[in-house]
Amino acid sequence: MTHPCVDPPALSIGEIHVWTARLVDEHHATADLVRILSREERARAAQFAFACDRVRFIQAHGIMRQILSNYCDADAATLTFARNHHGKPHLIPRANGPNLQFSVSHSGNCCMLAVRLRHSIGIDVEKVRDLPRAMDIVRSYFTPAESKALAALRGTAWRDAFFALWTHKEAAVKGLGIGLAAHLGRIEFDLDPARGLRLAAWDGDQSVAQNWSVVRLDPQPGYVAAVAGAHPIRRLTLQNLRHRAAD
Repeated sequence: MTHPCVDPPALSIGEIHVWTARLVDEHHATADLVRILSREERARAAQFAFACDRVRFIQAHGIMRQILSNYCDADAATLTFARNHHGKPHLIPRANGPNLQFSVSHSGNCCMLAVRLRHSIGIDVEKVRDLPRAMDIVRSYFTPAESKALAALRGTAWRDAFFALWTHKEAAVKGLGIGLAAHLGRIEFDLDPARGLRLAAWDGDQSVAQNWSVVRLDPQPGYVAAVAGAHPIRRLTLQNLRHRAAD
């Protein structure tokens, strides 16, 4: 059986911590984590039709609770969450506790959690893979300028750019705390093969780029991620969630 070692350094205003954890096919790890989930989280886990999806949900939410509990100096099972009217979850601050903002995402066996104080944050990670309906996603959620930039690419270059763009858009919309499906097409990125992706506009308003930053991350081979945060961002620290054998 394994237990995570979570000893985060002090978190200051303007700093973002991004944690990466590997989800494992291990019964004991899942059994340990399900005990700290809320009743609502357990009910959501039970709704998954496939065991692998249920295990990943339990581990991702359990890991999220463990990491956040260290910042709060509280028991992981006692953390309470609420959602805004768009469905974005947030941690209910404890008395005299820090005002932590967070975002969590997982794909395949990779889980990522972004944490900061006070200011909104969003993160998205995706396993790079072939998607038979990728063009449907482009038509539904990408702007004309983004679609045109993708159309100039072929093969793996197209696939890699698609997932990079998708994670950037999701991270930004999650950071804004609004519904994903209804708003992904409202945010636009410039796709420059030489310089990568650059936040361009929200509903055509280019001033959004002055207030937000979106940073690409490559957590592990075969995955791409992005983290988005409102300014000021003074430092971005990457952390790996390690596991150790139980005594």
